[in-house]
Amino acid sequence: MKKQRPLSNCVLALLAVNILSCLLFVRLDVTSNRQYSLSPVSKSIIARVNEDISVDLYMSSGLSREERRLGKEFVHLLKEYRGIHRHRFSINVITPNTEEDQLMALERGIELVSRETVDRDMVQLRTILFGATIRVGNRVTVIPRIMPFTPLEYEFTRVLKENRETVKPVIGLVTGHGEIHPNDISLVIGEIYPVAEIESLFMHPRVDLSRYKVICIIGPADSFSPLELDLLEEYVERGGRLFIALNHAVGKAGLTPTYGFINRVGIEEWLEHFGLRIKYDFIVDRNSNVVSITRPPSFLSSFPRRLNFPYAPVIVDFSKHLITENLRAISLEYASSIEAIPSPAGYTFTWLAKSSSMSGVKEIPVVINSLQTTKSHDFNKSKRTVAALLGNEQTGGAIVTITNADFMQDAFYSPTRHDNINFVANAIEWLADDSGLINLRNKYVTRQPVTPVTYLARATLQVINLLLPPLLVGLIALWARQKKRRKRLRRMYSNEL
Repeated sequence: MKKQRPLSNCVLALLAVNILSCLLFVRLDVTSNRQYSLSPVSKSIIARVNEDISVDLYMSSGLSREERRLGKEFVHLLKEYRGIHRHRFSINVITPNTEEDQLMALERGIELVSRETVDRDMVQLRTILFGATIRVGNRVTVIPRIMPFTPLEYEFTRVLKENRETVKPVIGLVTGHGEIHPNDISLVIGEIYPVAEIESLFMHPRVDLSRYKVICIIGPADSFSPLELDLLEEYVERGGRLFIALNHAVGKAGLTPTYGFINRVGIEEWLEHFGLRIKYDFIVDRNSNVVSITRPPSFLSSFPRRLNFPYAPVIVDFSKHLITENLRAISLEYASSIEAIPSPAGYTFTWLAKSSSMSGVKEIPVVINSLQTTKSHDFNKSKRTVAALLGNEQTGGAIVTITNADFMQDAFYSPTRHDNINFVANAIEWLADDSGLINLRNKYVTRQPVTPVTYLARATLQVINLLLPPLLVGLIALWARQKKRRKRLRRMYSNEL
C-alpha cells in the first residue's frame, strides 16, 4: 500500500490542476499589439458594469475553419471579461442546427447567410448562422454576423459603454456645398452610427453649432461663404471639433492625357489661420494603386493593361496616434501635400499619414497621362504629409484634415481597403470621444501576427509547453508526499516522547 501512495498523490495533483484550469482562465499573449489581452479601456468599463451579463453565441456546424477559430477566440475573450466582472456573467454557445433553433436565432436578429459547399463532387447550398446577442441587464444588443474583420473586443466593450452612457454625441454632416451624399458613404456611417447620432447640418446664422460634438465637411465642391467660415471659426475656438476631407486635387485617369486642377472651396485659406497649409500640388507615389487601361483596338493588341497609377497613392506610413494606430494602408485617389506653418492661434500640428519614401509632387498645371512611364526624378520629394491633426490644449478644439474625400466612398471600397473606412471612423470617433475606445477597433484577430521569434526560442517554448504540465504535477505530488512524511515523523516523535 505504501508503494501506491505516490501514484495516488499524482492522480490527486493532476485532478487539482485540471480543476484549477477550469476555474482560472489564464493565457500568455506574445502578439505585437497585445492582441489576446484585454486593453485597459475594456477592463475599466467592465469593472464599472453593475448588472448581469449574458452572451449567446450562435455558431452553425457548417462554419469554415477560420470562422470556428474566430468563434473560439470570442469565447476566450468573453472569459477574460468574466474574470473581471463582479456579477453574473453567462456564456452560451448555441449550435442552431434544428429548425426551431434557427427560427429563434432569426427572431433575435442573427443574419442568415447562404454558402455554397462542395461535398463528394456535388455543390450544395447551405445556410449558416454566426452571430451573437449580448444582454446587459434588460438591454439586448445584437451582432447580426461575425466576420473575419469584426473587431470583437471593440464591439463588446462598445456595448458595455453604451449601457452606461445613454446619451450619444451628435455628429453633423455639413451640406449645401455639393458634399458627398451620405448614401455614398454608408459604410463609414455604419461604423459611426452605433456610437453617435448623425444629422445633416446646413450652415446658417441661426444654427446652434454647440450641440454638435463633431462637424464633418466631406468633399465639398462649392465654396464656403465668409459668414460660414466665421461660424466654423467661432465653433472651433469654443472647443469644437472638425473632420475635414477635401477633394483638393482633382483629376481623371483615361486613355488620353487630361489636365488636373485644384478645387478651391475657401477651407484651404481658412485652415492656414490655425497653422496648416494645403499646397497646390499632386502627390505621385511609386507605391500606388493599379488601374486597367485599354488601348484603342489595333492590329497589334486591344487587351487591357494593368498599370501602377502614381496619382493614386497607397499610404502605409502612419504616426503613433490613436487615430492611425494599427492601420495597415489607406488607398487615395488623388491627394495634395500638407505642411505646418507658423500660427498665432495656439494650435499644435501633428502629422497622421505620409506618402512613401519613393514619392514626389507635381506642381500645377498637371498633365495626367495614364500610359506615360514614370522616371526616378518624378519622385523628387518623399514623405509628404496627406493627413494631419491640429489641436489646442487650452480650448480643446481639434481639426483632422485629409486631402482626399473620394477614398471613403462605398464605390471605392474593397476588403483590402477596409482601413479606408477605419481611418475615417477612427478620426471621427476620436474627435467625439476621448475614452480611448478606438484603440480596440483595429485589433483584428485575423490580421495580427505574433512577435517573430528565433528558432531556438521557438524550440525552447515547445519544450516548456511539453514538460511544464507534468513537471508541475510531479512537484505538487512531491510536496504532498513530503508533507505527509513530515506529519508522520512528528507523530512518531511525539509517541516516543
